[in-house]
Amino acid sequence: MDYLRRFGIERYINAHDTITLYGGSRMGASALEAAMQAASTFVDFDAMQRTLDRQIAELTHNEDAFICGGAAAGVQLAAAVMMARGSEYAYRRLPHTDGRADEFIVFHSNMNCYFKSIEAAGGRVRLIGDVDETPEWELEGAIGEKTAGVFLFPNHSYDKASLSLRRTAEIAHSHGIPVAVDAAAYLPPVENLWRFTQEGADLVIFSGGKTLSGPQSSGLIVGRKEYIEDCRRFGEPAHGICRSAKVSREAAIALRVAVEEFVSQSTDGYYQAIEKRIARMMERIGGAYPMEKIRHGSVGQSYPRLSLSLSSPEEAAALRDYMKDNHVFIGTDGSSAIISAQNLSDDEADIVSSLLCAFKEERR
Repeated sequence: MDYLRRFGIERYINAHDTITLYGGSRMGASALEAAMQAASTFVDFDAMQRTLDRQIAELTHNEDAFICGGAAAGVQLAAAVMMARGSEYAYRRLPHTDGRADEFIVFHSNMNCYFKSIEAAGGRVRLIGDVDETPEWELEGAIGEKTAGVFLFPNHSYDKASLSLRRTAEIAHSHGIPVAVDAAAYLPPVENLWRFTQEGADLVIFSGGKTLSGPQSSGLIVGRKEYIEDCRRFGEPAHGICRSAKVSREAAIALRVAVEEFVSQSTDGYYQAIEKRIARMMERIGGAYPMEKIRHGSVGQSYPRLSLSLSSPEEAAALRDYMKDNHVFIGTDGSSAIISAQNLSDDEADIVSSLLCAFKEERR
């Protein structure tokens, strides 16, 4: 039975990005099969969690790993763990910090909407630096008795105004302060699953429902064993502030499969498939638009996208609306339309190309 049609749910083609509002990514067939198997039986959840965590840690070359209920939940749990500092009493009291260290240093240039997950845990954000630079002395001077941790939200467009992760970790660790990185969308390359921890991060959070192609509501925390162990002791499904972000057995097992498939695939093959699809689209679009390939994703991931030039931001917005009316999502950036082939099949790429050309014909 086609339940989407039965319930009146429209289908769309995602030529924009792995955005939550669109559904993230498509789950792979093996991950879907694993989820269905888990849904039809019962498990010892704690034992399952430890088993899957240990296996994912090995796959990603990390000390330890923890499957969580999405990247935002991972940020909240990471903040809670850094504030609790091993005390279950302190964790259970959150979001009330009772005078404990509850301040998280964030580079001003990293600010985005996701720092709210820190506040949801009971933490307070302290901004340092500005949009142009952050000198080392400012990080040194901001660390004090109320500092619970340093949080990085990397984005290639603003990283020049932040200290490097490696230098940030060196300074923070010299004061006994942990460092966490929200790398939710920072895949590919696959090496990012262990690069951030190798550069000094204690906890790194990834979305399970973006490039990993696991369940949309899943997430992954990797990092140092002492902090990950507290994620398991305090975090979902245990009672406390993160209980509402619990992950299901279906999502946990499906993410385990998705991670294995992601790390085992050929990196060259992954990129070549996207490059081939973009070349196919460029050929079909022809001279309808001035266009170029962008060599990175929205936050700096290493995969190509297609940029089409239009006459104005209003014209780009009109194209975006036209495509959505025809059940296709695309992105815009000023006077440019941004097309990602990451979530497209060859047939969908052809549909997107035809609609782009049709819009141009209609506007002549």
